[in-house]
This record gives sequence, C-alpha cells and structure tokens, in this order.
Amino acid sequence: MKIIGIDLAGKIDNPTGICVLDVDEIHNYGINLSTLYLDEEVLERIYSVHPSIIVFDAPLSLPKGRCCLEKDCECTISGHLRQSEREIRRYGSVLPLTFTGMKMLTMRGIGLATALSGKYILKETHPRTVQKMLGFENIKNNLENYFNLPPNPSEHELDATLAALCGFFYLNNCYRELGDIDEGTIILPKDIDCLNLLNKIQMK
Repeated sequence: MKIIGIDLAGKIDNPTGICVLDVDEIHNYGINLSTLYLDEEVLERIYSVHPSIIVFDAPLSLPKGRCCLEKDCECTISGHLRQSEREIRRYGSVLPLTFTGMKMLTMRGIGLATALSGKYILKETHPRTVQKMLGFENIKNNLENYFNLPPNPSEHELDATLAALCGFFYLNNCYRELGDIDEGTIILPKDIDCLNLLNKIQMK
C-alpha cells in the first residue's frame, strides 16, 4: 500500500510537506519526504504515486449549510465549525474555518479535493491531536523509533508523516472517525496501541 500524507499550506508561497509511505505485503516499508508549493506540484506528485489513500492536514469541506466562508454571506447562519471540529475538541484544540488563515487553507483543500474526488480515498486529520494521542513529545525523535527518516526533515514534512501514519492506521482498522460523513470527517488513531502496528514493518 502507498499512503500520502500532506501538510497543506494555506498560501502557495508557503511550504507544503509531503510524505509518501510505501508498505508492501510483507511489511517492508519505504518513506520519502519532500516539500512542494504549487497545487500542480502536489497533484503531479499524487498522480505519480497512485496512493491507496491520501490524508490531508487541511479541511476538505465546508460546514453543512454553508456555500462559502465569507462573513457577509447569508450562509453564516450555519456556523463556523463542522461536526468534526466540534467533536475533535474533546482531544485537542482546532480553529474555526472562518479564521483568515483557516479560510485560505480550507478553500485550497476543497480545490484539491475536487480535483482528486472519485480517484482516491481522501481523508483529513489533525497532526497536533495525533501527536498528543500517540504520546509523542518530540515528533522527529519519536518517529525515528519506527522509521529511518531523511536528515533534517522540516516541521511540515514531519506533520505530513503523522498524516500518513493516520492513513496507515485507517487501512489497518485502527482509527476513530469524527464528524458527519456527509459533511466531512477527521480521522485519528484509535489509541496509542495503534503504534504496535509499526513494530511489524521493516525498512526496505
């Protein structure tokens, strides 16, 4: 299985972290981290990998009842959060989608999701909450207990790796899914025991 984790930036001028996690049928793995910027670069990377699942650190949908995130639109009556954001607050804090930075990120995420819809399994996650649920105090150090990471990965590449891990847990049925499936959900590890799945994989 090939899994892509994406720590998407709201602006194309800012770095987007990409992790490609490749785990074969005998639990050997390969990992590749990179930093991209343009939507075209992100899509080209995805199409070249043909992943089983893509997990974004970005919202991929609007709150139910909203047509946009503009503050002067009548759809503001539907609120600033999806059900998934309300539920994830039991585990970690998230920002309303109408905050300026989140608004940009959400609309970019929706654009990419539209381009990829029907071609791949698309999921969302939240790396800070994933980090908390897995008990990772230092993401790089903790990940190196399981993977041979390239030297000096960026914070965005590390967050993308946490997103890819959620995709791995999802495909191995060790996840929880928050929110309304018709509105957009967020996946997280089921619990810290999901890390036991990583003890079975070895570097290719």
